[in-house]
Amino acid sequence: MLVYQGIKLAVIETKDWGAFGNDAVLMSALRQAANYADRHKAKYLFVFDAESLLLAERDSEKIHVKVTVRVDVQEPGEEIFYFTRYGLSKLPQNTEWDIEHGTEATDPKLFKTHHGVKLPYISFAYIGDLRDKKTWKLPYLLEDGKSVDTGRIDKAVSYLFSAGGYRGVQSKGAIPEASLPDVSKKLAKAYRQLGHWSKDDTLKSVQVLWQYLDARGETDLN
Repeated sequence: MLVYQGIKLAVIETKDWGAFGNDAVLMSALRQAANYADRHKAKYLFVFDAESLLLAERDSEKIHVKVTVRVDVQEPGEEIFYFTRYGLSKLPQNTEWDIEHGTEATDPKLFKTHHGVKLPYISFAYIGDLRDKKTWKLPYLLEDGKSVDTGRIDKAVSYLFSAGGYRGVQSKGAIPEASLPDVSKKLAKAYRQLGHWSKDDTLKSVQVLWQYLDARGETDLN
């Protein structure tokens, strides 16, 4: 992992000398690096076989290969600049090629079974420690990690803010107070996706979230 001032910038995956002469090995290396990047919430990945060095950018659906540099030459190309912390902030706009690789599609460690349903970690509004599934709280999205779970989102709000919690269980101690703004915004954006995000919305859970975020001046979710 390439870390600068505590920020995880990129995952670095290395393979045997000249391994990328086999396209299947290169694809596998990129996907392996992407899985690590997902786990550590890093945006960029480097893969290296002592001859070729590739830089890719990760999003939830694809791996975007941005730069390829041959280093088994006397004078490596100027693109080597992009493999520094300075270069990562000035990436080229164009992408050389893409790989389809859905979020956590190949890593079972990033799923948790909740009431018999296998959910990816992004379906939970709060993640205390990605390595400890007991800290994954407040499921609010469905199995695809995108669609709102209308049967659970109200319960998540009750767990956070209701005096009695949800079924008598409260979030105090389970979710740090410092994380409440971020968690609340995730839930608010989910309500907005459902067409329920305004000051005058009739849903009680939306009113509760609005009141909390309005007190912080953060009702504008853009």
